[in-house]
Amino acid sequence: MMLRLLVLIAIALPQAALALPLATEVTPTDVVVETPVAPTEADEVLPFKLSLPTEEDAAAWRQAGFRLQLGVGYGMLRGIDGTPGDKNIPLLMRVGARLDEDWSLFGSFQFAIAVARKSGDLSGLRFAGTIDPTWHVTDHLDIAAGFGFGGLVEGTSGRAEPNAEQRASLVANYTFPSARTPMVACSGVGVAGLLRASYLWVLGPLSATGFALQTDGQWTACVENIGRVEPDTAQSIVRRQWWSNAGGSLTWVISWR
Repeated sequence: MMLRLLVLIAIALPQAALALPLATEVTPTDVVVETPVAPTEADEVLPFKLSLPTEEDAAAWRQAGFRLQLGVGYGMLRGIDGTPGDKNIPLLMRVGARLDEDWSLFGSFQFAIAVARKSGDLSGLRFAGTIDPTWHVTDHLDIAAGFGFGGLVEGTSGRAEPNAEQRASLVANYTFPSARTPMVACSGVGVAGLLRASYLWVLGPLSATGFALQTDGQWTACVENIGRVEPDTAQSIVRRQWWSNAGGSLTWVISWR
C-alpha cells in the first residue's frame, strides 16, 4: 500500500510543475526620469564686481602707526622784492607716524627743480625740510603746517654781477642791503615754512592716494666766496644777499602704512 502511494506522488509532481505559468521576463528600461530640483540661492551665478575699500580699510588708516608718502607735482616759486623766481617740478617725501585718530606728525623733505624760462630767472635746485604737525579733519582731508630749513643751489643764470668792483676792494664780509639787484647765482640755506591741505582716497588697508595743495615761504641767505681772505684772520671773504620767496604747488601723493 505504501509503495503504491509513493508511485502516485512521483507521477503527479512533474505534471503539476508543467501546469504552472512561466515567469515574465523583466527588461530594464533605457529612460531614467529625474525629478527636477529647484535652484537655490547658493547655486546662482553672481556678476563679477571689483572689490571696493571696506569700512575696515578706513578704520585701519585711523590707527596709530608708521606712515610714508611720496609725491610729484607742479609748482611755482615767486621772488619778493627783486628776488628771482620761476616754475618748478617738486618731488616730495614725507615720513612720520599717526599718533591717534586726529593727529599725525611728519617730517617733510621736498626737492624742486627750477628751469629758467628766460635769462635772470631762478635756475637750479630748491630744497626744504620741515616738521609738519598734521590734523585729520576727516578720513580723507588733512591739514598740515610745517616749519624748518630751506635752501637754494643755483647754476648759471645769465644775471649781471652787482657791484663787481667790490671784489678788488673788500677786506671783510659784506651783506647786500636788498635783493633788487640779485647776485649772479644763489647758494645757501635759510628758514622755510609751509601750509598743506591733502585729500586722500583709501585704496586698501595698506595704501591710499590723492592730491595735496601746498603753499611755501622761504628766506635764504645766499653766500658767494669772492676768492680773497681777510688780512687779520685769514678767513675767506664772502658776500651775502637775503632772498625771500613764496609760492605753491599741486602734488599727486601716494601713501603707505
